[in-house]
Amino acid sequence: METTTEYTVRDGDRCTAVELAGAALRAEGHRVEAVDGRLVVTGGARVLTALLGALVPPRRQYQRYDLELSEAPGQAVLTLRPADHGAAVAGGIIGANRRRAAWQRTTTLLETTLHEGGVLLHRTDRIDTSGITLHDR
Repeated sequence: METTTEYTVRDGDRCTAVELAGAALRAEGHRVEAVDGRLVVTGGARVLTALLGALVPPRRQYQRYDLELSEAPGQAVLTLRPADHGAAVAGGIIGANRRRAAWQRTTTLLETTLHEGGVLLHRTDRIDTSGITLHDR
C-alpha cells in the first residue's frame, strides 16, 4: 500500500510553502528539480542501491518522491507521494523498512518546516487502498 501525505497551506502562502519545502529538502541532501509542474525529489544513489541492495548505508539508499501543488478556494495543498523506484532498487524487506523510515523522516521534515514557516494549516496522511479487494464470506 502506498501512502500519500497532504499539507494544506493558506492560498496566499503557496509560493512560500513550495520554497520552504524545496529548501528544507535540499538542506537534507535531496536533489530537487521542477518537472512538469511538480517537484521531483531524489536522494541516495540509484545504481549503488540496485547493485548492493541492503549493503548500502541507509542514508545512501535511493529514494524518489513527487511533490505537487494543487489549489482549492482559499487554500492550497502540497501533496507528497513516493515515486516508483523500480524492481531493481526495491531491496527486499530491509529496503522496505528503510524506505518507510526515510518516508517518515521526509514527511516530518516537511511538516516541521511548513509549521515553523507559519504556512501550514493541516496535514493529512492517506493510504491508497485501490488495489485491495473485499470478499463476502
